[in-house]
Amino acid sequence: MKTTLNSLMIMQVNMNGGNHIVVDDHIIPKPKESVVPSGKSLSTRTRDILSNITNHNNTKVSKKRTSTVIENEGNHKNKTTKLKNIKNSKRKTDPMEILQDIEEEEKPTTATTKEASLVVSLPVELLYDDIDKNDSQDAQSVTEYVNDIYQYLMEKEKDAVDPHYLNKLLDINSNMRAVLIDWLVEVHRMFKLISETLFMAVSLIDRFLSISSTVSRDNLQLLGTTAMFIASKYEEIYAPECMDFVYVCDGGCTKQQILKMEQTVLNTLHFNLTHPTPLHFLRRYSKASDSDYLLHTLCKYLIELSLLDINLLKYAPSLISAASVYLGRAMVGKVPSWTPTLEYYTTYKESKVRECACAFNGFLKKTQKSTSSLKAIKKKYSTEKFGKVSEIPLVEIMDIS
Repeated sequence: MKTTLNSLMIMQVNMNGGNHIVVDDHIIPKPKESVVPSGKSLSTRTRDILSNITNHNNTKVSKKRTSTVIENEGNHKNKTTKLKNIKNSKRKTDPMEILQDIEEEEKPTTATTKEASLVVSLPVELLYDDIDKNDSQDAQSVTEYVNDIYQYLMEKEKDAVDPHYLNKLLDINSNMRAVLIDWLVEVHRMFKLISETLFMAVSLIDRFLSISSTVSRDNLQLLGTTAMFIASKYEEIYAPECMDFVYVCDGGCTKQQILKMEQTVLNTLHFNLTHPTPLHFLRRYSKASDSDYLLHTLCKYLIELSLLDINLLKYAPSLISAASVYLGRAMVGKVPSWTPTLEYYTTYKESKVRECACAFNGFLKKTQKSTSSLKAIKKKYSTEKFGKVSEIPLVEIMDIS
């Protein structure tokens, strides 16, 4: 009976197209044949599939990169080498894990290629140091606004004084102006005022004389004294009193004359006192130059000397400050004299700065002569307090590299 039943089952299996088999008196579906070809293991088949995928991706990449630089061919070879290394490493049974390892291995190569191409294509103007990166937590450095502030100052300095304004004045010449400023340097030093006061006083004198032609040589000292008085009240915490300035004039003017001249100057300038000076830009440029105390003091000495020469008024205050840094770096032996960082923050090319530095250096040679009567600034910076920077030897512009 059992043999008859098995025979009937076999007949039923054959009628179903041979898709079932008999196991323990039961008809079950016949197992499907393995998709793995004979003679190949599962791991070998997986590697073949991955090899086809890799070759397919490499074909797409090569089509996309036919117009790129030749260096990328080396990257393609490196990628193939890394794929071989992955194949030769410890094999994983899951194909998706192997593909994930390949993608993670390719990521650093792609990033490195992008960074390398970025460095190659980077303009020279952008190869500068961020001089404010270490001051982000310093509230007084106002790193968020400092670039906008100096951009505003450079816009405002375009309203410059006419360098030839003395041609309209019959009684005053450039030598008288230089002697007046040299005397004001002595007054400034005696009262121990800050540097901003001196630069503002000289700015007020030039701006007033360029507008008004009523000042004679007899009133020139009165104008200088009044300008220093106004600048002191504007810049100093404890400004000298009016009678202090009467005393330093040694009877050259009275208190009533100073107060009256103060009204005249303020009304003529419409109370517009602030104007960019080289000192405003020097602190920023010294920071960009990574200057030490000696170099910064030397640059201050140079820009104070520029106050004496009226011919330097044709240059913007920011350019005078940049030229002082250029010349100062050459005098102390810093190479190069002009860097991409200085060019970025000053906005001046080296050729432009060099032109101003030549005029600067020519006047500097005149003041170093023993016959020069303008000795106040040189004497001031020959002390230990200022590092005796006025005694540093001069350089020739043609020798600056």
